[in-house]
Amino acid sequence: MKKSVLFGLCFVLVLFLAVPGAISAKEIKVLSQFPMSGIAGSLPEFGWGYIDGMNWVNSKEGGSGVNGKPIKWYLEDMRYSPTVEIANFNKYLAAHSKDEFLMATGYITGGLKPLIDKVNKEEKIPWLDGSYSTEIFGDEGGPTKFPYYYSLGGTYGNQLKLLMKWIKENDKGKGAPKVGLVYSPTAWGRDGIPEAKAYAKKLGLDVVSEIEYPYTATDATNECMTLRKAKAQYVIYHGYSGAGSYTASFFKTAKKILKEVQLMGTHYTSGRFPILVCQASYDGYVGVATRPFFDSVPRSKTPMDNPFVKFVHDFAKKYRPKEYVAHPMKPGGIKDIFLYVEGLSYALMIQKVLVEADNAGDLTREGVKKALDNLVWDFNGMFGGKTFSYKSHTIPMLRMYKAKVVMVDMDGKKVPTGGVYPISDWINTDEVKW
Repeated sequence: MKKSVLFGLCFVLVLFLAVPGAISAKEIKVLSQFPMSGIAGSLPEFGWGYIDGMNWVNSKEGGSGVNGKPIKWYLEDMRYSPTVEIANFNKYLAAHSKDEFLMATGYITGGLKPLIDKVNKEEKIPWLDGSYSTEIFGDEGGPTKFPYYYSLGGTYGNQLKLLMKWIKENDKGKGAPKVGLVYSPTAWGRDGIPEAKAYAKKLGLDVVSEIEYPYTATDATNECMTLRKAKAQYVIYHGYSGAGSYTASFFKTAKKILKEVQLMGTHYTSGRFPILVCQASYDGYVGVATRPFFDSVPRSKTPMDNPFVKFVHDFAKKYRPKEYVAHPMKPGGIKDIFLYVEGLSYALMIQKVLVEADNAGDLTREGVKKALDNLVWDFNGMFGGKTFSYKSHTIPMLRMYKAKVVMVDMDGKKVPTGGVYPISDWINTDEVKW
């Protein structure tokens, strides 16, 4: 009897050891990095949204991770520095095995380029990024050249071309519309400029001025005088954060010197934050964005017709109640819901593709890549019910917006109110014939 019991126990133990993951299941690990401090200023909202999002997706309410398996996530502040982003990534590569460390995310073009071989050839790890690099994600790059890079938005080349297209379709003057380009002396700022100029020429627009305006600028008088001398009618401001003091300086100066000029810009200058820092000078701005507009001033006036926008506000109220209602220009408050939703969006995307890979029975780096390549999704209603395909390794949805800002009296001071409102439907740039 004793022998039979012992044999049975040994047999069960052998079976137990033979089943993969029977004793210690492999963990699912992901690394994300955001610019929560650095040259763009203090932007902790990125991290708040990601932390809340990852905690939620791991909860029962959010889907219990990956079909009941929790996601072990790591968050780093890359401080808007490619050097920091690369060093962080290498640190995690050294500390975690390939069969557990399944995904990484970053936020700027400067980090993508030095990591091309490391990510796409050596590690072969799916990488989501906030960069909209035309070189990496445009026609000359994309999935064939950079198979493990994925962007969360349309390229800067396409954003700039869409602005040029808007000018062509809306200009009421005689002769070729005159366009000035103002961009930062960075990879981000120069990105898409050649494509924009080529497309402007094709449309019959005249690019009369190109100016590099630095992040360190405290005055934009010389730049605006140059644009006035060139007789620019439209000025596209590209490669800057809408939160920066340099943006406020440029817009306020432009409104004085370039009174009849239409100010325009790309994704990161289209939103709530520029209303707060640029104030009245932001009124009438026309921009392109890769996301819905999330935040009016005051916040209670935000349109909630988009289901994803409503979800985000309800989410932030629940998980960051104090930050949600705090004064946006004082420490501790959510200055712009867009910043918060960026971190949250990464969390939702990470969970989505990990679940898809697990459902396919291939929870590996290659399985996650296949899930991304085959993904067709409406991103929980973000694009008004329209779906996108990740076949181009970008989320190719863009929309045109226009700002309306009204200064009102409050406590003896003039303060801005208003928002950025859509002036086009969602445009899938994978379907546009430029």
